[in-house]
Amino acid sequence: MAPRLALTALERALDDDETAVMIADIDWEHFASRFTATRPSPLLSELLPRSSAPMEPVEALATRLRGMSRIERDRAVLELVRAQVAAVLGHAKPASVDPSRTFQEVGFDSLTAVELRNRLATATGVPFPGSVIFDYPTPAALADHVRARFVPDKDKERDKDNDEGGATSVLDELTRLEAVLSDLSPSDVAGAEVAAKIKSLLSHWGAATTSDIDMDSATDEEMFDLLGKEFGIS
Repeated sequence: MAPRLALTALERALDDDETAVMIADIDWEHFASRFTATRPSPLLSELLPRSSAPMEPVEALATRLRGMSRIERDRAVLELVRAQVAAVLGHAKPASVDPSRTFQEVGFDSLTAVELRNRLATATGVPFPGSVIFDYPTPAALADHVRARFVPDKDKERDKDNDEGGATSVLDELTRLEAVLSDLSPSDVAGAEVAAKIKSLLSHWGAATTSDIDMDSATDEEMFDLLGKEFGIS
């Protein structure tokens, strides 16, 4: 402590006739937020700085982000992460947070990591592990992860829906295959090659367990007949 500040504190303690006192120069804005990152502290509640601005409601934020283009959404989530990083570090503006610098470089430790995790969870409603900044070591990498968890890409959502209709797609492909096979004969060279390929595919598929035909000894005609029975191709 600066001597003048320390002597002034000691003088006040003596004037108040305190018999047990500790004098320390504490940066409450940083100490209190880190100390309460994992648990509330009634003792420090009166000393904690008030939040400068309320967070946007989770649903409102999600709706706003979904209405953006991919580039705009990436930028908005990055700004959200930078704002929370700045709040944890005590910076006045999110612009002071370099998206490419690692969290360890700018002074994050286990306590501040948990505090950032809590802030992001509150802002998005998505649970994150306390180790998230070590898994995604820069604000830019963390923002990509937060966006993927909070507002998944529409293309990925469509892919998920398409997976559920995968069986229909396979049947469509088999229908197209039927049209091609109708022009081939098992006795043709091309037909024999196709039959060999089909034999291999059905073997991997496990058709041997559902058919009386010996896959290794089946003739080309038997393979075409099996194909017709299994997939409805005449």
